Amino acid sequence: MPEAGGDTVWANTATAYDDLSPTLKTLAERLWAIHSNDYDYASFYQDADSRQQNGYRDVFRRTVYETRHPVVHVHPETGERNLLLGNFVKRFEGLSSQDSAQLFSVLQNHVIRLENTVRWRWQAGDVAIWDNRATQHYAINDYGDAHRVMRRVTVDGDVPVSVDGEQSRSLRVTPRDVPAANAEPTNLNVAA
Repeated sequence: MPEAGGDTVWANTATAYDDLSPTLKTLAERLWAIHSNDYDYASFYQDADSRQQNGYRDVFRRTVYETRHPVVHVHPETGERNLLLGNFVKRFEGLSSQDSAQLFSVLQNHVIRLENTVRWRWQAGDVAIWDNRATQHYAINDYGDAHRVMRRVTVDGDVPVSVDGEQSRSLRVTPRDVPAANAEPTNLNVAA
């Protein structure tokens, strides 16, 4: 662990939904978002050289996925309604990219309100378990060149279901060839 920094913040997407006005709830419940992992993770690491940034992009975009998810999904165990947003959202179905960006900002800002978040200050030996169906998380990159090692396991989950019972679906899966020179591991951390 670094001497300082490297915390993780989680946001509760159920309380974010609950905090919406009735009008925004109705709108969000009707929206579907197109998500993709074709996201520029490396842009967060301006100090990384171009080879590190390219390697990082190649690892996370080796196969590009595009999926259609409801903006509000029903948790399969609790029955709570949660906002399903985050940086993988590319646009909302039926809206222009400009309108999508503005509406995304309104809804995402409800998710990341301080009242909906908790910040974890890691200590050696800590283990955190969270439900990606009801949270968003963000690893704070504020520890400079200090050494930070996190091990993460992700469990395959349920297919999100909208408030009217319609399931998310995959729209496109595109494998990419990755040049061997860029496939080496990098020393960049995105999320813990």
